[in-house]
Amino acid sequence: MFRKGKGVVLLLLAVLLVGCNQKVEVRTDDGFLAAKEAFEANAKKANESVGDIHFYKPATMKVDKQSTSQTIIMTKRNDSFYLTVNPNEKKNSRVTYDLLLTEEPENLVGAQTFTKDDAFGFVAVIQKSEKLVELIADVGGAKVETVTNEENVGPHLEKMMEIARSVQQDIK
Repeated sequence: MFRKGKGVVLLLLAVLLVGCNQKVEVRTDDGFLAAKEAFEANAKKANESVGDIHFYKPATMKVDKQSTSQTIIMTKRNDSFYLTVNPNEKKNSRVTYDLLLTEEPENLVGAQTFTKDDAFGFVAVIQKSEKLVELIADVGGAKVETVTNEENVGPHLEKMMEIARSVQQDIK
């Protein structure tokens, strides 16, 4: 009886180790799929405002008091997310993506683009260190960035795209 229980425990440990050691490329593919679904879904309704920028803020995030309409800082546990909005770019702007390709970071794991309803968006993953990655989600000049652990790629890219896709500006 004891041997059977020991075998089950070893099997569970093996499954946990395999899951924890997923390569960043697999996590990136999962994150790209989640971001694509978030981009193609109807934009989330704005539930937060900073200055003349209105955007969707997930319930699990908090807006930092130091936020300005140029840089909105949100936090979730130990991760900080930076939302910047270029008021001169339209929803179909490719400026940030083209700049990323021009400067192509040495450790670019991957990038994927999306288009729908005259909107252009992209996500990118850049390896920063052995376990840390920089994530970027952008829709027409509304860019969300963070540096996080590799295991957060999928869920973070999805939420970041929901935020970027939701951004609205008061045009003056």
